[in-house]
Amino acid sequence: MLESFGRVPWSSMNLDGPGQGQKIKVLWEHLGLRDKNVSSCMTGSSVIVKRIFFNAGPPKKLEQKIRDQASKHIPHDLDDVYLDYQILEQSGKPGTVEVMLVAGKKKVVQELIKVMEHSGLSLKIADVDAFALSNCFEFNYPELAQEPSYLLDIGGNKSIFTIFWNRQPGFFREMSFGGRQLTDIIARSLDIGEMEAEKIKILGPSSQEKLDIPEITKQMYTSIKSWAAEVKRLMEFCRNSLPEVEQPRNIFLSGGGSLFNGIDAVFQEHLGIETRHLDPWKSLQTSINDFDYKYLDSVKPQFAVATGLALRGIV
Repeated sequence: MLESFGRVPWSSMNLDGPGQGQKIKVLWEHLGLRDKNVSSCMTGSSVIVKRIFFNAGPPKKLEQKIRDQASKHIPHDLDDVYLDYQILEQSGKPGTVEVMLVAGKKKVVQELIKVMEHSGLSLKIADVDAFALSNCFEFNYPELAQEPSYLLDIGGNKSIFTIFWNRQPGFFREMSFGGRQLTDIIARSLDIGEMEAEKIKILGPSSQEKLDIPEITKQMYTSIKSWAAEVKRLMEFCRNSLPEVEQPRNIFLSGGGSLFNGIDAVFQEHLGIETRHLDPWKSLQTSINDFDYKYLDSVKPQFAVATGLALRGIV
C-alpha cells in the first residue's frame, strides 16, 4: 500500500552535504516518517556493471573466483570500490554461469552516507538507478516481465535508458539530457527564475501571463525531438549489439522530465513504437481518503526510481 510520498525542489550542484541533508530532514519530518533506514542509488560513472561468464562450480569456490577475477573487469583499484555480484538464472552456455558484477565507488557511497547522517537517517541500501527502475517496472507490470520493453526515466540533468527483458535489465545507459533543458528554455525566454519556469513547464501559464507560447513551445519540442533522436540511435545500437533480443514493442517513460504535456506523442511519432508513461503505483493500493487522485496521476511518473528503491524493503 502507498502510505506516503513527497518531493522537494532539488539542485545538488547548489547544495553541499549538510544542505542536502537538511532538505531531506525537512521532508522526512513533514511526512511524519518514523523509519530512519533508507535506500538511495548511484548512477553514471560512480557505478560499473559488467556481465561475465564463469565456469560453474560450488557456491563458495565460485564466489572466490569472482572476487579473484574482479580486478580484470573493473577499471579501478578494488580498494576504492564496494563490490557485489548476482548470479543470473540463465547463462546460455553449458557448464557456465553468467554473473552480474557491480562495483560502486566508495567515495560516492560515503558521500551518500554523510548526507543521510546530516538528515538524521541511515543509509542501508545503495542501489543502481537502472536496477531500481527495472524493479519498479517488474513489480507493476508482471504480465510484461518476460518480453522486452524499453524504459526511459527522464531526470533533471540526466536520463536512464534500459532494455528490460527476462525479468532483468539487459542493457542500460545514462543519457545526457533531462527536463532542466526545458526549464532553461522557459527561464531564458522569459527572463525569470528557475522555480517559476519549472511551474510554467508543468502547469502551463496562468491566464494572466502574456507569453509567446508558440515560440517557446517550438523550442521545447525541438529539444524533445533531439532526445527522441538520441534514443532512436541507442535503440539501433542495441538492435545490432543484442541480436538475440526481440525488438521491444513498448517504451515506458518516467521521471520528472516526462511530465511535459505531449512528450509521449513526440516519442511515439519519432520512435515508431507504442509510448506510454510508467505507472509506479499500478500494483499498489491507495486510499481515496488519504490522497488526491488527480494529483497522484499528475506526478506519479516522477516516482519510478524512488518506488523501485522503496520496494527493496518489502519484496
